[in-house]
Amino acid sequence: MLFLSIHPEHVQAIVEGRKSVELRKRKPSIAPGCMAVIYATTPKCEVVAVATVVALQVGEPNEIWRNSGKLAAVSKQDFREYYEGAEKAVGIHLSNIAVLRKPISLKELRRRWCGFQPPQQYRYLDTSQQNFIATRETTQSGCPTPPNSLATGLRPS
Repeated sequence: MLFLSIHPEHVQAIVEGRKSVELRKRKPSIAPGCMAVIYATTPKCEVVAVATVVALQVGEPNEIWRNSGKLAAVSKQDFREYYEGAEKAVGIHLSNIAVLRKPISLKELRRRWCGFQPPQQYRYLDTSQQNFIATRETTQSGCPTPPNSLATGLRPS
């Protein structure tokens, strides 16, 4: 399971369905079908959703912009600034966004996961961390999703 740190305005766009591609400079070592945890960075500092990674797209920045720019919900100027000087870009395509009924605060994560520090980009969760996330109640398309229903999408990191 991939733990993605994302700025709150982009998290909001993901939750609202306006953004389905998260942009990165490094490709995570995951396969399509892997679950991703959506963590909103400062000032929110909380896990707000989980999603399924349906595809990973790697290419030159111009190629990623042509294929996925609108799905990333960023301006062309912001995209160019982010990838300035980069030879490759990564688009993480997300689907099946499930919003947690109750977000998990950074304080709670640190209480349960000794020494936890949110990553700058992403990190992989161990089995016990994955199980903790999988037991959270979510809503998907306005319908409650019972705890443990996420567990079927878990893959070892």
